[in-house]
Amino acid sequence: MAAALGGAVVMATGVVLSKRWTSPAPLLATTGWQLTAGGLLLLPVALLVEGAPPAHLTGGNLLGYGYLCVIGAAVAYALWFRGIRALPPTSVTFLGLLSPVVATALGWLALGQDLSPVQALGAVIVLGSLVAAQAQTQRRTGLAAPQSPVSPAGQPAPATAAATRQPVPERIR
Repeated sequence: MAAALGGAVVMATGVVLSKRWTSPAPLLATTGWQLTAGGLLLLPVALLVEGAPPAHLTGGNLLGYGYLCVIGAAVAYALWFRGIRALPPTSVTFLGLLSPVVATALGWLALGQDLSPVQALGAVIVLGSLVAAQAQTQRRTGLAAPQSPVSPAGQPAPATAAATRQPVPERIR
């Protein structure tokens, strides 16, 4: 319970700080440095709890590790931090709830694992909370539907030159 609570606090702090202090460095570089710093902080704990890594690694071990490094970490976190930069924090943070739901659904679909009624209810509650949070964020930020500009007098604003330009067709010879 303490680890789950600590993880939630650290994740929330990271989201707030990432939104507030964006790095001028490229997104992938920032992600790489954050993952490196986090890994170095966790290394002593991992060595204490798990012990030293095995002396002999198979090709499957290395392939799995490579997949986790590239897809599960670099790509996933680069997209995560891009979302934090571009979207309201509430929209992004609720997406973290999808991870266990997707893992459970994949276990059920791909591996034939049993899904109890309580687990199915939990997934429905998570999905419902995600939809409710996204809808509330859209209402609050005005992302639900694009509005046409209105002048202070309440009349539609005149179209700008950029908005009225039509693309020029290319001539093929």
